Amino acid sequence: MSPNEIDRKIAVIFVADVVGYSKHMEKDENATFKAYGECETILNKLLEKYKGSIFNTAGDSVLAEFPSAVNAVECAVDFQNELKKRNDDEKTEVKLEFRIGINMGDVVMKDGNLLGDGVNIAARLEALAQPNGISISKSVYDLVVPKTKVSFNDLGVQKVKQNTFHAYDILLDPSQKRKIKSQSSFNITMITGIAAVIVILLGGIFYFNYNSQVIENNEIKEFVKSDISKVLIKPFKFLSKRDDLSYVATGFTNHLGTSLSQHPQLDVVPETTANFIDKNEISNAELKSKYFINYSIEATIQVSGDQIRLSSKITDLLNEEVIASEVYELTEDQIFEYQDKITDLALQKMSTMDHSISSNQRVSQNPIIYKKFILAQANMVSWTPDDHYKAMKLIDEMLEIEPNNYGVKKLQGWLLQQKVYLGLSENYKSDIIKSLEIAKNYLTSHDINSIDAMALESSNEGLLGNYSEACSKVSRMNEILSEKKSKASSHAYAMTAWINQNCEQFEIANLTYEELFRVSPHYPAWVRYYYVYSLFALQKLDNAEKFINENKNLKYSYYGTNEIFQLCLVYIAHKRDQIELAKKYFAEYKEMPNSLSLDYLGGDFSAAKSKEFIEDFKDVLSIYGMT
Repeated sequence: MSPNEIDRKIAVIFVADVVGYSKHMEKDENATFKAYGECETILNKLLEKYKGSIFNTAGDSVLAEFPSAVNAVECAVDFQNELKKRNDDEKTEVKLEFRIGINMGDVVMKDGNLLGDGVNIAARLEALAQPNGISISKSVYDLVVPKTKVSFNDLGVQKVKQNTFHAYDILLDPSQKRKIKSQSSFNITMITGIAAVIVILLGGIFYFNYNSQVIENNEIKEFVKSDISKVLIKPFKFLSKRDDLSYVATGFTNHLGTSLSQHPQLDVVPETTANFIDKNEISNAELKSKYFINYSIEATIQVSGDQIRLSSKITDLLNEEVIASEVYELTEDQIFEYQDKITDLALQKMSTMDHSISSNQRVSQNPIIYKKFILAQANMVSWTPDDHYKAMKLIDEMLEIEPNNYGVKKLQGWLLQQKVYLGLSENYKSDIIKSLEIAKNYLTSHDINSIDAMALESSNEGLLGNYSEACSKVSRMNEILSEKKSKASSHAYAMTAWINQNCEQFEIANLTYEELFRVSPHYPAWVRYYYVYSLFALQKLDNAEKFINENKNLKYSYYGTNEIFQLCLVYIAHKRDQIELAKKYFAEYKEMPNSLSLDYLGGDFSAAKSKEFIEDFKDVLSIYGMT
């Protein structure tokens, strides 16, 4: 075969993936590893029995090839039945569930691996399957239906990303019978397993299949302001053993950052940079010369009995002088009042404008609600299953006290969406519909111009497949943000940017991400890689490199994000003909926890929406030994 000739064949592809693997790992890593090993042993025995062979693995996923569709289906049925027996055993400590997808189609053989739509559709079917379930394509169904005794449920034609296929469920139990809307171009269950990794890391959580109107350059609003003062808010220090009051430091920091960010002439340093500066004790001189920061704000909080002492200091770095130094004595009930005092003091000292920004953004005047709300927000931002459950518990506690609190309900809407993204939802559609109802109710009953609620509404419409609705709303959202007609949370900015990105409005998406970093130092963990991909879409490789170096290896990231970032550095260095640097970056990647494959990288990459780019990206990495 010539070097340019593609080696193809028809193959039966079997994809199996653990349901909620990250959740299990969060609870008990060692027990989960052990449980997965036991399940792996069961599968390997069945693969040997039915002549299946593994050609790739991705974390908790297995991709195998079979000589016949009947063999693949019988193996899948036996595997699910064996797992049921295992999980029904009272001695089983960790009960793992699997989804399985099977497809027969055209594949490309390369270096012992199988690639192409035949594999992609199998992965889509796995994501479509129910926990403990098996979903197959029509090509498989036509071959096995006369040769097996199992029952089937016709799911109709499904369209996911670029793949369209007719799907069937194998009914191992009558309770598995379900209805799925046909001709859907998005299915949220893809957020789990191998398909999730491909979609989340390289394609976006969803991609709007909507041909939005091209926006001319003169219609793009410039969000980032010029001639503004850069402000560093160092994390407020909590110097006490009273853990029940530690939220006060977080609350003051968050409130001050959000309030000052609304001022058009102030640029608040992002949280990640502020934490880095604080941790490394960077001098004021360097803050001024290297980071171009005009003002720094820092504070310590001490507790004695029921009394809270807040010591704050504001430094004018340009003039090298402390322009405010105050000590406040307060109680927990006075937190609101003193948050406003700190904000007003900062605005007074830093701004030449004869007005201050209203800081009345609190969710409730009840200090108990406020405390729980701050903690819930902090837990949500971390984007982990455990913290998600903590946040939801706090939501329930707040709504018991104030059942009609719109702010708490809105946060509940975001958390319901997060529940789906984290793969924790038992009924994703129900959760998304509930989140959508919360958003719509907020807009009709509380604030018609709330960018938060509009972002929540629009993203939920997209998740339900209503792409025209989602993309049609984004222009109004862009207008509100650019003209600052409504204050917005970090989630609102993040989701607006993300929706623009998925509607192929990459320039606006990029500007909105940057405005998010300016407006709020506290933004969701997933924002980092979506911003990078918007930079790649616009071929702003210098900006991408700088951001990656500042934001890689952070605590809160999706699985594989840091590895993807490292591979982006390899690509950038190669494109600059910095071959030795590219080799160095790739060697560092090889030392990272998660090993990825070229097939793994062959997802949608919606930020670029370019097959040529993806192929170029993969070709470059293959030079350095990636397979």
